[in-house]
Amino acid sequence: MVTATQWIVGELYLGFNRNGLPVWKQPGGPGTPVLPAAPALFPEVFQGYQQQVMSYPSLYVAGCNHQFNCYEIFEVLSPNDGHQVALVCCPICSYIQEIIDPYANYQNYMDTPIVIA
Repeated sequence: MVTATQWIVGELYLGFNRNGLPVWKQPGGPGTPVLPAAPALFPEVFQGYQQQVMSYPSLYVAGCNHQFNCYEIFEVLSPNDGHQVALVCCPICSYIQEIIDPYANYQNYMDTPIVIA
């Protein structure tokens, strides 16, 4: 028997594995940064030419410390009350940044003009 789960902000929606292999770790538990993180420091070894900081231009940085330009939105059925909710997630690791309940609030531009999680 499959039991329904309630999602919480800060956990990984798709879990830690991809294609059966462990990819992500969250040593501090839900709500903490996810490893591996994107590089954000200078390279440690001098390579003989001017080096730039190893970071990527982005619009958003989620609580997992990944940088990206667009959130991934999952429409899921809430196990408690049986209606649709929107999970605003990191597109890299599926870290749940925000839960918009009901899903109609995400679809209505007057209620949610832009996702600013």
